[in-house]
Amino acid sequence: MPGPRLFLIDDEQDYCQDLSLVLGSKFEMSSAHNGTEALEYMKTNNPDIILLDVNLGEDQMSGLEILEHIRALPDAPPVLMLSGNQDVDTVVQAIQMGAFHYATKPIDLPQILNLIDKALSSRANSLAIRAHRNDVERLTGSFVAGDESTLRLLSQIDTVAQTDATVLITGESGTGKEMVARRIHDRSLVSNGPFVGINCGAIPAEIIESEMFGHARGAFTGASQQRVGKFEMASGGTLFLDEIGDSPLPFQVKLLRVLGERVFSRVGENNSIEVNARIIAATSKDLENAITTGEFRSELFYRLNIFRIHLLPLNDRPGDILPLAENFLKISASRYRKEIYGFSPVVQERMLQYHWRGNVRELGNQIERAVLNCQANVIGLGDIFQSGESGDSTREELGSYDEFKNRVTPQWQESYLRTRLTESQGNISQAAKASGMSRQNFRLLMQQLGLKSEDFRV
Repeated sequence: MPGPRLFLIDDEQDYCQDLSLVLGSKFEMSSAHNGTEALEYMKTNNPDIILLDVNLGEDQMSGLEILEHIRALPDAPPVLMLSGNQDVDTVVQAIQMGAFHYATKPIDLPQILNLIDKALSSRANSLAIRAHRNDVERLTGSFVAGDESTLRLLSQIDTVAQTDATVLITGESGTGKEMVARRIHDRSLVSNGPFVGINCGAIPAEIIESEMFGHARGAFTGASQQRVGKFEMASGGTLFLDEIGDSPLPFQVKLLRVLGERVFSRVGENNSIEVNARIIAATSKDLENAITTGEFRSELFYRLNIFRIHLLPLNDRPGDILPLAENFLKISASRYRKEIYGFSPVVQERMLQYHWRGNVRELGNQIERAVLNCQANVIGLGDIFQSGESGDSTREELGSYDEFKNRVTPQWQESYLRTRLTESQGNISQAAKASGMSRQNFRLLMQQLGLKSEDFRV
């Protein structure tokens, strides 16, 4: 059986031949010696991994330019950059643009084989996720999931959806409780009816009864006309009582009666109206503890807790993180009309390590911010994580040299370029010359960091 397909892009033909001899027993080798040859090869071939030299010599397409073309391809293979010690800044740019990693010349064979193995494993995981995406979407619908625990939970959700049982959804803020409620409604016997949601903790105690049950004209000062409440609005469908744990105690008493007798009256009226809605409640509060402290009525808890669904924090279901991130990226990129194809490998690794205190909601917000920041086709580390962000102060550590460099590089790069552009009053050629960089590389780095020359002109 042939090994993985390795494509080597380097302008030194002798070096390509030597490396092919060394790696030929493990890989199916191909090579190109300039950007034109490389991109022509990629039109008809799909290698499993690419080794790309940073510096392809004068009057040649640069390694960064070739990388940009490769990363724009659908199902782009991982790219390992080959560099000399003097190319460190360019390598950092390459990693920000989506290169998997780098190796310095002369190549250390055990190191390059280890990096290739990691890159191939990463690609295999990505392809496996993509290959099963249709099956997962068929199972999950609009509820994006990939973790085994979440997929098992969805099976329970779909089972209870087919009944009229009252459901209590618990979990930290931002874990997706409303999404679960909507899924139950969409797959229930009343899916053709309305889905009416209300945040019980956001309504002042003095008007919550009116909001829930409605009121008659003249029931109180300011009630100039009859009002229909949420229970009536949800008739024939589902009523979602979000953050029920924060509802006022007097209202809890009345809600308990409504759930028990299945009838209610508008404020200021005596006529009974039948409850004709499926009830789903949710809370981020520990209701058992709230009962102990007297903040929640035990009778109401038992009435709501017929079928309980508990959502784990996002970090306890890591298999959901990357599918959710990809979904948020697709939504935000479309919204802001940007062509962004994915996340660099170092960003994917950091997202899996990051402590998502705000759960799914925080992840979505971070991805939207990254899309706004991103000036390339791939989300880089500096786009999504700002300096000092770790998610959990107890987990803050230096890590390896490469990890620390990836954290701090975008900040000092931006500071350095801003200084050079200020000195040159926005003249890119002068700023690049003072930096010891080519104008092309300097301009590309400006684009990566979202800097514009006109902002520095006097």
